Amino acid sequence: MRIGFIGTGQMGFPMARHLAGTGNEITVWNRTIEKAKPLANYGARIAGSIKELAENSDVIFIMVADDEASRSVLKEVFSHGKPQIIVNHSTVSPIHTREAYENAIAVGTEYLAVPVMGNPTNVEKGDCLCIVGGSEKAFQQVSGLTGKYCKEHVYVGSPEKASAIKLALNSMYFMALESLAEALLLVKSWDVGENEFLEIASKLWLKVIVDRYAHRLLDESTPTSFQMKLATKDLFYAVLSGYHRGQPLPVTTRLAEIFLEASKLGRLGDKDYTRIYKFLGSK
Repeated sequence: MRIGFIGTGQMGFPMARHLAGTGNEITVWNRTIEKAKPLANYGARIAGSIKELAENSDVIFIMVADDEASRSVLKEVFSHGKPQIIVNHSTVSPIHTREAYENAIAVGTEYLAVPVMGNPTNVEKGDCLCIVGGSEKAFQQVSGLTGKYCKEHVYVGSPEKASAIKLALNSMYFMALESLAEALLLVKSWDVGENEFLEIASKLWLKVIVDRYAHRLLDESTPTSFQMKLATKDLFYAVLSGYHRGQPLPVTTRLAEIFLEASKLGRLGDKDYTRIYKFLGSK
């Protein structure tokens, strides 16, 4: 099987590295080619263009930032190749996913939406949760590959369902993060120590939120694993997806605005999304 991989950023690079170890021929491409070149050390061929990749791939994996990037690379793929299967790991809107699925089927290509729950460390360890939408038969053909970084796959039916679920789950993550950030700032304003508050919160079911986010919120040296601007994008895609179905999402809408303010006005777009604590504390 000839594999193509488009998008070797923080998540895509370790995914492609896992796939390079499967014994299959793999060609990779990234908009910033320098980010892809180290994969040559693992046996990957570095393509100079999507055209070159598409012409030499039976299955193409995609991991890019947003609808616009996904639409752009898919247009190039369909213009220059006819892969058997496309596996799109990108966090995109279900509106785009439906469009991409229909375009793929029109040219005889199976399209799987397989958004990934996890961060770069989870990808490295191979313990991500992958949400799968599309043809079950097509999924069975690639599950041995995605299984290199997905510890568990959950099949949900249509591709757009997979995209909607990913946005809904990410929104819940961001709400939990925001609630803890605001709670810490509230008690701090009343001279309650951070550790004192966290100790009490950890005696409740809130412990899971404290364990996941407290250290990352308070430690400004936390490395960036997920950029604020990408979290903002996900929140706005969730709001857009609700709009398309006539479903208001008032809390998600306001949170999207807060994250946008932090990204643009606070100039934290390239920082980890946990820097929302710093932004709120400075207002």
